[in-house]
Amino acid sequence: MEELERERATKQAKVVRDPEKVRALESLKLARKELNAQFVATVNERRRAQLQQAMAEVDRRIAEAAAALAD
Repeated sequence: MEELERERATKQAKVVRDPEKVRALESLKLARKELNAQFVATVNERRRAQLQQAMAEVDRRIAEAAAALAD
């Protein structure tokens, strides 16, 4: 029981350093999911190449945003 209380307190005690950065990261993750869904549904090779490039860019931005949050 005490362990459960400690776990709840830890979850509630998490302080978000910058809510704007968290929002930006979540937005990028959502964009990545949407791009992937388009990629799966697309048969045109040129469009698939465009989507792959876009996903690579979003992945790069996600890594940057995650690193900024870790600081």
